[in-house]
Amino acid sequence: MNPEIINVNINKKINKSSYPIFVGNNLLIQAGELLKKYINNKKLIVIHDDFFSINKSTNSHFDRFIQSIKKEAASVNLMAISGGDKTKTMSQLTNILESVLSFDIDRDTLLIAFGGGVVGDIAGFASSILLRGIDFIQIPTTLLSQVDSSVGGKTGVNGSLGKNLIGTFHQPLAVIADTSILKTLPRRELRAGFAEVIKYGLIKDKSFFIWLEDNFEKILNLNDISLNKVIITSCSIKSDIIQDDEKEIGKRALLNLGHTFGHAIESIGNYDKKIIHGEAVAIGICMAFSFSKKLGFCLESEVERVKALFKKSGLPTAIKDIPNLLFSSDEMFDKFKYDKKTRNNKLTFILNNKIGESFIKKDVNTEIIKNFLTEEI
Repeated sequence: MNPEIINVNINKKINKSSYPIFVGNNLLIQAGELLKKYINNKKLIVIHDDFFSINKSTNSHFDRFIQSIKKEAASVNLMAISGGDKTKTMSQLTNILESVLSFDIDRDTLLIAFGGGVVGDIAGFASSILLRGIDFIQIPTTLLSQVDSSVGGKTGVNGSLGKNLIGTFHQPLAVIADTSILKTLPRRELRAGFAEVIKYGLIKDKSFFIWLEDNFEKILNLNDISLNKVIITSCSIKSDIIQDDEKEIGKRALLNLGHTFGHAIESIGNYDKKIIHGEAVAIGICMAFSFSKKLGFCLESEVERVKALFKKSGLPTAIKDIPNLLFSSDEMFDKFKYDKKTRNNKLTFILNNKIGESFIKKDVNTEIIKNFLTEEI
């Protein structure tokens, strides 16, 4: 089928960079044709989630992709890595860098990330620093990565003190979001990705949020038309926000709705899969709305409406929903100082006046946030 195409324009005033996101069903089989002008007889290094090497129900998607790009490439070299968040470390990054260098790469070598958000983040980071920067392409294979992490150029790894503290901004040449591969996802991963979808409606598009309330079952049941709409709408909203703020010095921070709380929860949980990213974001968004209400910015009815959609989608809405995840309010507060939105030791949160209207709240009073955390945890 012919894909729908979203063009992401970064800093359009100076035409810094632009790239396509190809969205559709069964696109991997035509990846070589879609990416022909980028591949162009180059040496390719495909860094992929080992899930696609060892799982018979998924390796057919990967195999079709590899066979398609081989038609346009000088050579294709494969490297499997774990897709878990524990992979996003400096030691694993070093292993990837040394392995890629062993393929005798040059500045024309093209790196391809085939996997979820973790694979895309660390492979993108590697490409940004190999030979001081080589090009890469994103092939996101989870709902979360298709609607969020593969778009916008954020790359990186986790530090010992928090999530995504080490990295670069490095835009891909292109992105292919093939909805057919989402059928290989575990239900938990699919729901986790849906949390990021809900986020977009809450940030700036109430009509999209209302549509999600009416269609969440179709989306989670992998209806092709609904999935296309979800990916196209989410990526379009993100593209609109980042086009003049590539490096998050302003409104791009809105995309972090729920992430200050969520990243702290993930970090405390030590990325051991008691809770995964989308689940932490779901809880974080609910906390952000509750905090907005506490500060007098939004109504209780808005908070309950947001929580209701997460609950109906099978996502957690509070820390107590996660078994065996125990920590204190002080532990969580300590993590906030490593949030990338913090400036001059002053905390910044993304809050909401109402559904579809997020805003950046700077210099939040320390005692108010501590009291809130004590109530929530």
